[in-house]
Amino acid sequence: MSQNMLISWWCMDLNELRIFLEVYRTGTISSAAEKLNTVQSNVTARLKKLEDELNVCLFYRKSRGVEITSDGKRLLPFAKKIMSAAADISSEFKLKTAAKGEIRIGLTDTTFSECLPAAMSAYKKKYPEVELTIKTDSSAALVEDIMAYRLDGAFTGGVGFNESIESVRLGEVNAALGGIRKEIRDPSALIVFRKGCSYRDVLEKWAASADLQNVKVIELSTLEGILGCVRAGLGVTCMPERLLKKYDVPYEELEDNYRLVETNYIYRRDIKQPAAADAFAALIRKNFLTQTE
Repeated sequence: MSQNMLISWWCMDLNELRIFLEVYRTGTISSAAEKLNTVQSNVTARLKKLEDELNVCLFYRKSRGVEITSDGKRLLPFAKKIMSAAADISSEFKLKTAAKGEIRIGLTDTTFSECLPAAMSAYKKKYPEVELTIKTDSSAALVEDIMAYRLDGAFTGGVGFNESIESVRLGEVNAALGGIRKEIRDPSALIVFRKGCSYRDVLEKWAASADLQNVKVIELSTLEGILGCVRAGLGVTCMPERLLKKYDVPYEELEDNYRLVETNYIYRRDIKQPAAADAFAALIRKNFLTQTE
């Protein structure tokens, strides 16, 4: 990166970098605008302003979306680091003294089960005045709880959100097929959580694309139950790859169009987010969420 580009950071609006990253992730101006809950003209204007500030072209505009340029690829790691550092600064200097009271946070069992005890312990040590209540459920159920004011915030998979919900993208988790063996290429059952689970959605899309016929669905309520059935050879499931590794479940990587499951932190727009909830979200993002961006 040139000296002029480095100097430009000091004049740059973080929103411009956020827009740049979202356009890259979604591949279109319209999709980025929808994700950021803004209009396409705002995305286009902010992107043009960023290009003017850096004196480079970041995307080739095509009839169907955009394609990142070589300068855009150079910018990517810097933009990600700056956005991450901005969140860390907020956590370190604003939240520590303000985090107190009671908060209710929702998590998906599949994504956060292995890190939850360590996360809660670390949070309690750093913010002893906060009473933290945790609920685990499917992404869809957690969205319903947010809408009904039953939770202050929630970590969810890649599900759709309405205009009442603010969504902060945290990263992506590598999903894999658990229970796949060379001798079993056509599983007899899909072993899943109830509808609303992001990993169930991925598995069902994979099964449809593979044109699997007469496949049963075994719906269970616990992670242990699902993994036990998979180990017993009763079918396949979809889980974070690191979780399958941890429990020594044979797995196979998914194709790129299924592999990455987006993780978001969500809360209601009409309620000021408690500092204590912001602090927990920052801790999860910084220390426990494996990003693959």
